Amino acid sequence: MLDVQDTAALAAVFQKAERAFVLNPPASPALNTDVEERRTVQAILKALQGAALEKIVLQSTYGAQPGAHCGDLGVLYEFEDAARQLKTPLCVVRAAYYMSNWTFGVEAVRATGVLETFLPATQKVPMVASDDVGAVAAQLLCAPVSETGVYSVEGPAWYSPADVAEALGVVLQQPVRVASLPKADWLAAYRRNGFSEAAARSYAHMTDIFVSQAYEKPASPLKGPTDLHTYFRQALT
Repeated sequence: MLDVQDTAALAAVFQKAERAFVLNPPASPALNTDVEERRTVQAILKALQGAALEKIVLQSTYGAQPGAHCGDLGVLYEFEDAARQLKTPLCVVRAAYYMSNWTFGVEAVRATGVLETFLPATQKVPMVASDDVGAVAAQLLCAPVSETGVYSVEGPAWYSPADVAEALGVVLQQPVRVASLPKADWLAAYRRNGFSEAAARSYAHMTDIFVSQAYEKPASPLKGPTDLHTYFRQALT
């Protein structure tokens, strides 16, 4: 293991490689995530500058867009843009909302039978299993150097919180109902879960973009094979 901000050590690793998959690690939400995640992006980019890589695959997200305080959407947009300036052949993998995000609240769901969410209960959004994203990234990493560009990845269907509750109910063998938090309560919800004030505001803005779908939709996304029920069966049993 090495510290991602240890640029010299990271550069030494890249210098031994022919190709690299890069992912910016999430910062602790107790900190100012906008600042911390940009710091690690710069460390990774600096390490990449000294490497003679023939190809880079960069992990990004649906909704990546300019913005200083919109969570990963702004950070990863800047990461993508700066990586292109390296002039190394680049594949960007933009993933839909990870199905794994729903598992963080499973213990609360087990205890209460309630699934809290920022989304309206019946709003369907693109979701994806992380293994399916990894499979695409691995394929692109092994593909010819000439194969570059942006690749969006989502699951076989779009799902709503109601769909998530139904799938969780089947796996947990208990009724699960959805409780959608109104926008006015988002900041307090993030703060209640250990987010700093700065991180809470950034994530609330990101959530608003996600819920309102105020981002460019991919025209021809790749479709991972893992559906929601299969994911929960594999993750929780």
